Amino acid sequence: MLSDKSNSHAVSWVVPLKNELICEGGGVKDVGKIVVHDIALLKDSILREYFDKSTFSHFEKMLLELGFRKHYHCNHKNTATKTNSCSFVHTKLGKSLQSLRLLDQSKNENSQREAQSTSAESASVYASTNQKAPGIKEDLCVGDVVFACWLKGVRKRWYLGRVKSLKVVGETEYGQVRRYSILFDDGDKDDNLDEIWVWGEESYLLETAIEDKKRKIFGVTHCFDSNSNDEYAKERGWYVTDLTNDFKFATVAKAMEVYDNLYVRRNGKRACPSKMNFPNKWTFFPDSVPIYNSNCLRSDERPEIRSLEKQEGFDELGSTETELGWLLVESTYVSPNRQYDWSYVEKNASKQLSTIIKLTKELSPDNFQNPLFYLSAANEEIFGKFCKAVSKTLAGGYR
Repeated sequence: MLSDKSNSHAVSWVVPLKNELICEGGGVKDVGKIVVHDIALLKDSILREYFDKSTFSHFEKMLLELGFRKHYHCNHKNTATKTNSCSFVHTKLGKSLQSLRLLDQSKNENSQREAQSTSAESASVYASTNQKAPGIKEDLCVGDVVFACWLKGVRKRWYLGRVKSLKVVGETEYGQVRRYSILFDDGDKDDNLDEIWVWGEESYLLETAIEDKKRKIFGVTHCFDSNSNDEYAKERGWYVTDLTNDFKFATVAKAMEVYDNLYVRRNGKRACPSKMNFPNKWTFFPDSVPIYNSNCLRSDERPEIRSLEKQEGFDELGSTETELGWLLVESTYVSPNRQYDWSYVEKNASKQLSTIIKLTKELSPDNFQNPLFYLSAANEEIFGKFCKAVSKTLAGGYR
């Protein structure tokens, strides 16, 4: 592709005559680099002629695997604004285009070394004990969106993908040892990826933000077992909170959320949003206990609702009726005048309840805010008792 002069308007091989600034492409004097003059043009009309996958992200991944560094060209004001052109630079190249072949040979040698290393790691995992302890590993399922590491290049890179399949290959004192088959967003696949190289999307983004000090974390500690035969416990570890003693959490998000829950329960109306991990998930108001926003969890995931549903008599209510009752009572804690606030119900309702409210509003616009419209006649009395139970729960500072 680079040797074809007809492609030079979109991509070309360039040998800089001097060391370049990063904003100029980051080239090194007398070391060839790949310059993409027009990313859109390269993607739309050239890549498909040379590669099975014609996406620019796949082309970029291939170069990054070989150890290239990517630098966007800046605009004429010399700022960091990205343009439609970039350079791929590798300091081990020469002036000749043929020096690219040396990188391909090096890539194959690295792949063989990594395969041998992976086999040795697997053997140590299989030899570990069978004694079970609380699971510390993120529970990923087929179809989950994940960030997985592409290990077939010179440099390890993380890319978005989905779990295609998984298999259990052993067991240690920290739980099952798994290997994943990952389908990356650009179409690449890795059918034998160790569990330490696969993160759930939320876990990866949150952990990355914490490591880069872009995100504060309160009351949660990241723990490891450096002496374990389980690579997951050694490399990925688990999380504990200051308020749950030695109880282990598989993901930092769950640990942070549980800490917030217990912090609010202990401090009540004195709870301070600046000392919480997810203050945006809570509603704060003067002289009262903060309320957890119901739109953060589906109604069937809220333990406090499930707990009340199990009480005698309340099991006759449908899930929509219990959710409506909870939101109505909860709205009185948000409303300044302690009255039902229907707008709060609409804002925080689950998808199922929102659909029902929308249809009721269309059919009976004058009565859609009447809770009785959403109940069966036989459940009206039970619904009233349920609302009183919810009020008692909230008044006691459940959260």
